[in-house]
Parts: sequence; structure tokens; C-alpha cells
Amino acid sequence: LSFDGVDDYVNLGDSNDFSFGDGSTDSPFSVSMWVKLDDGIAQGFIAKSSSSQKEYHIITSNSGLLRFRLYDNSTGGYIQSQMDAAVSTLSWAHYVFTYSGVGDKTGINIYENSSLVAQTKTNSGTYTSMENTTSDLRVSSSEQNSFYLEGNTDEVALFNIELSPSQVTDIYNSGAPTDLTSHTGLIGYWRNGDTAGTSVYPTITDDSSNSNDGTMTNMDSGDIVT
Repeated sequence: LSFDGVDDYVNLGDSNDFSFGDGSTDSPFSVSMWVKLDDGIAQGFIAKSSSSQKEYHIITSNSGLLRFRLYDNSTGGYIQSQMDAAVSTLSWAHYVFTYSGVGDKTGINIYENSSLVAQTKTNSGTYTSMENTTSDLRVSSSEQNSFYLEGNTDEVALFNIELSPSQVTDIYNSGAPTDLTSHTGLIGYWRNGDTAGTSVYPTITDDSSNSNDGTMTNMDSGDIVT
């Protein structure tokens, strides 16, 4: 999918499948996605976080640093990991974001093209766990920040496990995306039009077993590109 960086995104809605905390404890989860950015500044990768209902977001900062942040919505505290170097642009890259569920910043990791990146882990305020909020999960947008991705995304996958380094390497597959339909822990899989006959504008089919289809929002059929 091609996104304009202004208001385009895929809305996956709210589902219990997308929440990994109950206010007391967290559970593990991971995100895998292929991204080609036209601009590295203030980009929304994927987020389940509105201004008042915060769970997690994956965005780049105003200086182009990619971060994975988890929120305790009651306290406003958070834990995060952020890449030390600015995110790459103008070429495809594969990113994996993992969380062990431990309730601490040490459980968060970011991989780029199957390698664990140099990253800095921080926390702010009091963090106990995420909460199951009513925020929609969005691809290529962070509602909380009003960030929108300018570029392309493909093969977005959500897992209810912490992917291991070897699993990350297998998914990257030397730069050639593979079919993850039968992958352990898969709970959401949006191929963005790659599977013939399953995604018809404006619907982006969930190719996992959970049927959490997405809706292309502020987009048109020409945004499904080859």
C-alpha cells in the first residue's frame, strides 16, 4: 500500500486480539512489517493509541528515530526502546518489534533486516502494565500523535508471542517476504493486496484465522500498488 503522509491509514478497529495488558500484567507480543519510507520524520508505523486511550505505538520521532513505546494508560507512564540511528528511507526495510511481557523496558527490542539494532531503552513515570482500551489499531498512522506514514508498507503481521532472534531471521528470509499464515503465535496478518482475490478495495483482508479485516481510510484503489 502507498500512503501520502497526510491522512492515509488502514483502520483495523478495536479487538481484544490487539491488546496485551489487563492493567495488572502484560503478555508478550510482536509486530513484523516491511516499510519503505519517503520521509523519516514523524512517521506512524502502527499504533493502538489515541490521546486518551493509550496502549502502544511504533513511530519515528521528529528527529527520525524509530521507537516502540508501551503505555500505562492510568498513570501516563511508559516504557520504550528507541533506535540510536535515524531510520532509513527510500528503500525497503524489514522491521520486527518484540516485547517479552515482563513489564519493564528491558523486555522491548527492535530488529532491522533481521539484526538487533543499537537502541536505548527508557521509561517515564510509573508503569505497571498496558490496559485493554477501546482505541483502534491503525497501520501507517498514530492517532495520538497525528503522525501519518509517507511511503509504503507491506506484509504487516501481529503475534501474541515474543519472536526469537531465529524466528526474526526466518521471517526476514534474506529480504524475500514469505507466507506467514501458519507461523506460531500469528493473530493478525495483512498482506496489503498481495494475495489475489482476498483484498478488494477498501478492505485489507486479515489472512490469520481471526478475520480482523482492515479498511483503507482516506485512500483510493490506486493506493494498492505493485
